[in-house]
Amino acid sequence: MDLRVVIKKSICAMCANNCGILVYVKDGKVLKICGNPDNPLSRGFTCKRLASAVQWLNHPDQLMYPLKRVGQRGEGKWKRITYEEAMDEIAEKLKDLKEKYGPQILAVSEGTLRYAEFWMRARFMNLFGSPNMFQPGVICGLNRETIGAAIAGFRVNSKNGNLQNTRCVVVQGFNPKGSSPMLAQQMREIKALAPGRLRVIAIDPRDTGIASEETDIQLKLRPGTDAALMLSWLNIIINEELYDQDFVREYTFGFDKLAERVQDYPPKRVADITGITVDKIIESARIFATTKPALIFGGVGSDQIGFNSTRVEQAAACLMAITGNIDIPGGKAVPNYPGIEIDGNRPLRDSDMELTDKLTKKQKAKHIGGDRFRLMGYPGYEAWAPAYKKTYGVPAPTMHTVSANEPMIYRGIINGDQNRIRALIIWASNPLNRTANTKLVYRALKSTNLELSIVLDFFMTPSAEIADYVMPSASFLEMPYWTTWEDFADVCCFGEAAVEPLGERKDAFYFWRDLGVRLGQEQYWPWKTHEEVMEYRAEPIGYSFEKLVQIAGLVPPVQFKKHEKRGFATSTGKFELYSTVLEKLGYDPLPYYKEPPESPTSTPETAKSYPLILTTGGRSVPQYHSEHHQIGMGMRERHPNPIVDIHTETARQLDINDGDWVYIETKRGRIKQKARVTDGIRPDVVNCEASWWYPEMPGEEPSLHGFLESNANVLTVDDLDACDELVGGGSLRALLCKVYKA
Repeated sequence: MDLRVVIKKSICAMCANNCGILVYVKDGKVLKICGNPDNPLSRGFTCKRLASAVQWLNHPDQLMYPLKRVGQRGEGKWKRITYEEAMDEIAEKLKDLKEKYGPQILAVSEGTLRYAEFWMRARFMNLFGSPNMFQPGVICGLNRETIGAAIAGFRVNSKNGNLQNTRCVVVQGFNPKGSSPMLAQQMREIKALAPGRLRVIAIDPRDTGIASEETDIQLKLRPGTDAALMLSWLNIIINEELYDQDFVREYTFGFDKLAERVQDYPPKRVADITGITVDKIIESARIFATTKPALIFGGVGSDQIGFNSTRVEQAAACLMAITGNIDIPGGKAVPNYPGIEIDGNRPLRDSDMELTDKLTKKQKAKHIGGDRFRLMGYPGYEAWAPAYKKTYGVPAPTMHTVSANEPMIYRGIINGDQNRIRALIIWASNPLNRTANTKLVYRALKSTNLELSIVLDFFMTPSAEIADYVMPSASFLEMPYWTTWEDFADVCCFGEAAVEPLGERKDAFYFWRDLGVRLGQEQYWPWKTHEEVMEYRAEPIGYSFEKLVQIAGLVPPVQFKKHEKRGFATSTGKFELYSTVLEKLGYDPLPYYKEPPESPTSTPETAKSYPLILTTGGRSVPQYHSEHHQIGMGMRERHPNPIVDIHTETARQLDINDGDWVYIETKRGRIKQKARVTDGIRPDVVNCEASWWYPEMPGEEPSLHGFLESNANVLTVDDLDACDELVGGGSLRALLCKVYKA
């Protein structure tokens, strides 16, 4: 027995920020966790979630052993089996299905950075022969990633940036305190230490979590109209000649066409669309254009508005470009791909590991939804990836820039389509709570047309309760870590396993490797352990994984004005205000605005019965999407109930008091949440929290942990015509609803 306290350098995965942590371990047990000041990105920062990490790891509901369903799906009857038995049976079933119907019948669904190394599932799937991988990214940043790749070769608008030189920040569609606490802290510190230096513009129908004294101007727009506002800013900046004429002339493509398009969005018209006054639209546009360097930080608020979501990001990227806020200190830094180099060599990136070339052209054509939502399909990838590789010298990642369309997958299963998905691996994800149109997802996951369903997770979620096999997954504290943030970043951060996996939990690497070996992929999985993979990836730079862990991360030197030498990673070599990729794919090459599919304007008859505008989301720090709802680890105790925000005057008219339980109802159904009466939201808007479920409620049907009780996705839309035309994301916001006492 080792009675010494050992400090392990690990990575936190309780959200997607993946901060560096120090884990104090004694006799194989975690004593405490704190931030790692040596991590080159987080530099010791941690949020409130980490305070509960030890309780989370030791929670009695953590899955410890593989389970096999022995009753009907949802009946709650399970048999404990060994890991080897489970893997043998899963492999045999997949082999049979592949031989009968072809490899494309297998799909993988995953969550948001519970595991940083998505190359392993991409490698397995490419070798298996299926292109059908999907995740929540189409409503959480991947629309931003793919449009950025298409028009510039990198993600232009994000929630990350060094604000030391920034003079203006646009916080667009997210709550920094809830989703980016490190950014929120940075902004508070700068405001406190240098009053007046940083100007903040907040775009959101409700207060974004930034204190009023920290915000110079707040634009409480009608949900779903973000693209119109951005296009009006472009109109003002171009017509008043507030743009960076040198940058536009030398480094952009299609300015004249963009200038012509934005004439359709004068401030008066856009004021009528958004509900923001003409004066505020003009004032905010001028502040952004004349306060340089500036950054637009985009959040999931506009990622989740359906049809317009990617057009918002395209317009925001054009704003950053024409104002010359690209590749300068305090503006948007262009990633220094391929990342860190030592003596001319670099460690292997995730894209080097996924073996995209093993997936044949014939199989790529079987990518579900790729022919309709082409930017997020192989047609889009093959249109922009060559310029990426030519410019950066590394292959473009497909891991999350190519995604099968989730609504089409579920409809195919329910309808019994011949070419449907017949086997599904759900990897650290909970589709029953995270996905639009919950009732349809439930029908698909319960259907006998889905012949095999496997869940890898930490807890028995509602989705796990209706699976065929549940595999207990090792957490971030129980496995080594190597993250490039899905290859979106030019940095690498590293962490070691703090403790051995509890029970019979397995690091996901072993699941993908062991399944691959059983299905004939052995030659492509030469490593016996995850640590061996780390050594293999670090070998080109002559580092051991142990050394990488000690230095905690590799960050290339910050460089600016790179575009002056190499241009941008596009076919024109320019920042494309007029997208040649979108034109090639048959889309409008320029950003534009379209009224949301359900709104007072587009569906006035629906608005008579459902007079309020609904947004969903607005997470609370203890929870993270559908995670951390268990009682007994200190997070749910801080935020025990789901909250819906209602304006004070609206609540008075509806006879709703603060703390009342209320129903929120749309044409799709109704849920119940607790009212928070506030002046910090538009009177015509309500905002309810997303992805709620109740682990303390029974797991078997009809409850499935209360997955229909308070889950906002019961209310949301995934009709294909309402989805984003470029990437296929559903409408989780800008819907119509009514609210009344429960």
